[in-house]
Amino acid sequence: MAEVILKNVSKVYDGGKPAVKNVNIEIKDKEFVVLVGPSGCGKSTTLRMIAGLEEITEGDIYIDGKRVNDVSPKDRDIAMVFQNYALYPHMTVFENMAFGLKLRKFPKEEIKARVTDASKILGLEEFLQRKPKALSGGQRQRVAVGRAIVRKPKVFLFDEPLSNLDAKLRVQMRTEISKLHHSLEATMIYVTHDQTEAMTMGDKIVIMKDGVVNQIDTPLNLYNYPSNRFVAGFIGSPSMNFIEGRIIDNNALGFISKGSGLQLKLNSGYEKKLNGFTNKDIWLGIRPEDIYDIHAVERPSFNKIDVNLEVVEPMGNEIFLYFPIDGIQFTARIPAREKPEPHKKSELYFDTGKLHFFDKESEIAI
Repeated sequence: MAEVILKNVSKVYDGGKPAVKNVNIEIKDKEFVVLVGPSGCGKSTTLRMIAGLEEITEGDIYIDGKRVNDVSPKDRDIAMVFQNYALYPHMTVFENMAFGLKLRKFPKEEIKARVTDASKILGLEEFLQRKPKALSGGQRQRVAVGRAIVRKPKVFLFDEPLSNLDAKLRVQMRTEISKLHHSLEATMIYVTHDQTEAMTMGDKIVIMKDGVVNQIDTPLNLYNYPSNRFVAGFIGSPSMNFIEGRIIDNNALGFISKGSGLQLKLNSGYEKKLNGFTNKDIWLGIRPEDIYDIHAVERPSFNKIDVNLEVVEPMGNEIFLYFPIDGIQFTARIPAREKPEPHKKSELYFDTGKLHFFDKESEIAI
């Protein structure tokens, strides 16, 4: 396998609008890296440049230490798995998986051995003589993955491979791809718009927006230490709550929202972080899971807030609560003990030990 390095890579289409801007990523050998972001953020374009399916406007891409800017896709020793499977409908599963090896004129015995090994890994032994139309969506996706495995490439590229599957199959397939990564010890680069996929699969996650890399980090660090407001809001489900306000210091540190609907006492641990931001406009963020109901065991960092619950959503093992503050909808995520009644006043507790602060103008984390 091999490391993949992108240095100052940009892509500008004919209209002059940059799709990818000055991307720098270092993917280590055997690492599973996920490119994630909203539609149009440049993640698939970046993957296609690595594959050689898109020309690079500026910068350099290295695979296994070799600059591949001018190397054709077939000579980059990569294998790509697409969203739409791209299987040949007139061929059997065996023939689909063997097709690339036949083109490269591999001996028949080696082709048979590689396809057999890949089919065992993916649980496809009993389907080798079927055609794609006789397979489920999940089985077809496994065939597409198997076709990549038999190549034994240096790098696997996945372009939103689970988007066409239903929710249950997506969970199953992402588990299988993660297990595959560990068994093959392969370098894998995976593109998705689904932050849950990114958080559960990646060793490292690259978050993109408008063609720009916003943060590269481990899933845990992205969740706990987002670099800016966009990353904070993108990672986590339901997403982080945000409200505009000011840091005040009237003998004790505090926060007051712009409409004065939220007032919090802050512990002294924030003094160093918020030094210089007193009486300046900032964004405050708090995750739904850091807002508790009256059943929670109180902590010193808890601030009690009286709210009017507008919507209560039971989710099985948890309940989502929706309530307004200064006209902004907030979400709390609490365990399912007893269902609170909507359209009534309720007491909630904000854990001020878990707050996030962002500069008002730049939206960079403070």
